[in-house]
Amino acid sequence: MTVLDKFELILSSKPNRSSNNGWLTALLMLTAIAFVGCKGKETEAGAAAASMTELPSVAVQTEAVTEVEVPKVLRLTGTLKGNQETDLAANANGKILSTTVERGQAINKGDILAKVDTRALVLSAAEARAQAKSVEAQQAQAKLECDRYEALKAKGAVTDLEYQQKLTQCQTLPLSAEAANVRARLAAQNVGDGVIRAPFAGVVTERYVEVGQFLRQDSRVATIVALDPIRLQLAVPEAEVGHVTQDALVSFKVSAYPERTFQGKIRFISGALRPSTRDLIVEALVDNADKALRPGMFADAALTVGSRKLPSILNTALLSRDDTERAFFVVDGRIEERVLALGPTAGARTSIEHGGRLDERFVVGDLSQLVNGQPVK
Repeated sequence: MTVLDKFELILSSKPNRSSNNGWLTALLMLTAIAFVGCKGKETEAGAAAASMTELPSVAVQTEAVTEVEVPKVLRLTGTLKGNQETDLAANANGKILSTTVERGQAINKGDILAKVDTRALVLSAAEARAQAKSVEAQQAQAKLECDRYEALKAKGAVTDLEYQQKLTQCQTLPLSAEAANVRARLAAQNVGDGVIRAPFAGVVTERYVEVGQFLRQDSRVATIVALDPIRLQLAVPEAEVGHVTQDALVSFKVSAYPERTFQGKIRFISGALRPSTRDLIVEALVDNADKALRPGMFADAALTVGSRKLPSILNTALLSRDDTERAFFVVDGRIEERVLALGPTAGARTSIEHGGRLDERFVVGDLSQLVNGQPVK
């Protein structure tokens, strides 16, 4: 029978002198059990603590945290846009006879995008040319008449009124001839506008016309963008405007190519802040020879706005674990593992935003076997 069984038996018995003795015995036994249990727990805790202090010492090689000068960067979000973008207008009236491009097609400057029916325009141009030649003939005849009237006026053979009438005709006919020639050139230009050509090299992002559609001069034919170089448009907060300079470097990433980092230089800086958002629009030109970047992409950019000095450690002293960058420092003779907030890299060293000071030393070499709190030799 166990102690607990005896204790239950004593509790169920009627009270008398002997049962009183049993009560005392049971209480003493339970006290002894509790004491032994507590003692056992203390022993286990002591053993665990002893095991912590009994980590083997390790010999490590350390380097001092030193200061490096790194670029000061401003984190911004931006949007990509073509270096040149246009909604190409028809600049001609008529029915579309043919289209030669599709969305996404690369084109060169001068390539034909569409043709408009210009038969009526051709007839108008021919009429304008004939009219111009007629006026030119009248001008030539009038010049001869004017020369003759000059001679007659000198002999007194014509009245002053007749002379002034002929002189006025001689002065107005050249103007009429010039106007007729302008109308003829305009008619010829309208005929030429019937062939719609690309104003610059790029890519067709949208086509708005189909064969048989009637166009007016202000109708859109296609949207064209130039992709190389491409522009990165950034909005700089008012507080950082003074740090933005021409040719400042900017690096950025886009979600379509997370493994690539693109770079450019600031080329265009707006002359005024936007009143609604209190920021300044700047644009960087980015080489895009492989056409990987497209207008409309969002960019996570880092704009260099100066330099600053930060503590740094060797790149080889960093350990990636649980999506964080860590390093081992030696503090009071023991290993101390820290999660670091890192800054830019400068050659073989990486700057530290938070987590390290200049008066400390970090561990280099084999880091895989080190344990936080482990004593060092």
